[in-house]
Amino acid sequence: MLPPRITFVDVETTGGRSAYDRIIEIGMLRVENNEVARTFSSLINPHTYIPQEIERLTGITQKDVERAPSFREVADEILEMLDESIFVAHNVRFDYGFLKQEFLRLNTAFSSKQFCTVRLSRNLFPAYRHHNLDSIIERFGLRCESRHRALDDAKVIYEFYLKIQEKLPPEKIGDAVDKAMKKPSLPLYLTQSAVDRLPDQPGVYIFYGEQDAPLYVGKSKNIRNRVLSHFSSDIRSNTEMKISQQVRRVEALPTAGELGALVLESQLIKKLLPLYNRRLRLKHELIALRESRQNGYQTVKIEPVTAILPLGLSTYIGFFRSRKQAKTYLTKLRAEYYLCDKLLQLENTQKACFSYRLGLCRGACIGKESVLRYNLRHSEAFASAKIKPWPFPGPIALSEYHPFSGLRETFIVNKWCLIGSLQTDDNGAEQFIPRNKMVFDLDTYKILKGYLFNQVHIEIKAVPPDTLRQIKEEMDFTDRSMQFGIGESGRATEEQV
Repeated sequence: MLPPRITFVDVETTGGRSAYDRIIEIGMLRVENNEVARTFSSLINPHTYIPQEIERLTGITQKDVERAPSFREVADEILEMLDESIFVAHNVRFDYGFLKQEFLRLNTAFSSKQFCTVRLSRNLFPAYRHHNLDSIIERFGLRCESRHRALDDAKVIYEFYLKIQEKLPPEKIGDAVDKAMKKPSLPLYLTQSAVDRLPDQPGVYIFYGEQDAPLYVGKSKNIRNRVLSHFSSDIRSNTEMKISQQVRRVEALPTAGELGALVLESQLIKKLLPLYNRRLRLKHELIALRESRQNGYQTVKIEPVTAILPLGLSTYIGFFRSRKQAKTYLTKLRAEYYLCDKLLQLENTQKACFSYRLGLCRGACIGKESVLRYNLRHSEAFASAKIKPWPFPGPIALSEYHPFSGLRETFIVNKWCLIGSLQTDDNGAEQFIPRNKMVFDLDTYKILKGYLFNQVHIEIKAVPPDTLRQIKEEMDFTDRSMQFGIGESGRATEEQV
């Protein structure tokens, strides 16, 4: 059964970013029982600059919108048009996302059931490759007096809806509409069959754009569900909107469990440098805080590092992505624990530090405070930042198994360094994958620490002898303290980690 009340919507905007760009025109047709009951069309003053390319595309100029109403002035009428009706647009996530953002700016909650006529066209006419509005206009012989003007584009969508009712039985259209409403609206270039092939298991997914450029790497306990969540019509994230507009294909890399997904995600982000993974993108240099002493007082040295060997971890008391981040952290600790600016390298002076003159330093910079008192406070301040000691006598083997796929992966870890993993498929075939030499990686440390900490009881098994021989053959370790194998199975608890 077809919905009795539908509002066909199209918006023209200053750009493609719903969080930043604004609506400059809206066109709406409210259809009740297949007849147009009401129309609404208005230019909207965005109170911002309209780029020249938008003016050329739409014909809407800055002068046209100067005396147009603001979105606030037409918001009530828009809500009336949408009241108790289905929101329909071509690429609905775009139009719906922009309207939702405009209402958010007014502190007005807005939500509506919706479906996408791109998805509807795909469901009904899978033999056709293209389903954009220009293709539909040509395919069905529709008329559009002013393409890329809101009301005319909305009318075309409505005419398409009428045209399919002439060609197809109502039951088939109703089923397609129900299907389109129950599932997220896929991006224009991503097919339903591609999404249907995604696995319902842990792993990593990669979004690729034009010319197979990596856009985003993500991980999940369920790849398919997570990918679909990116394409929810109820979109608020500017990044999600950009990904949806640019994605051309999705690659899925299943893993045996969550640890494997976390590790693989971190490694792929550093290798592929995807456009929208800014937080974990590769930095060749970290800023380290190294323990030091000055006249008996504990102090720090701020220095860049490109490689960190496990043997030297105990001399570090913190790692940061930038010098600014490190100094911000030191400033916070200085204020909280009454530490000395001079000893923390926040101030270069031969005299007392400025904080001492303000009563915020107790005089360690001029030898007024005892070494013991200051050092105790310094140690307490940096206790949480230090890399935790490796809680095992040697390397450990952490195993994950996925019962449905049959994937099993065993990670060989020593001193917070991921050495490699042994993967076993459902046919019992094993493959050793080297991951890293004995070089400390901050992201891997955080993953392993969090994984061990959150799992109250982790079974720690001895590293298989065959794997040890393979590691020795394939990798050249410079860390002589590396002890292969632990004599018996161990168990890590929250207190140990």
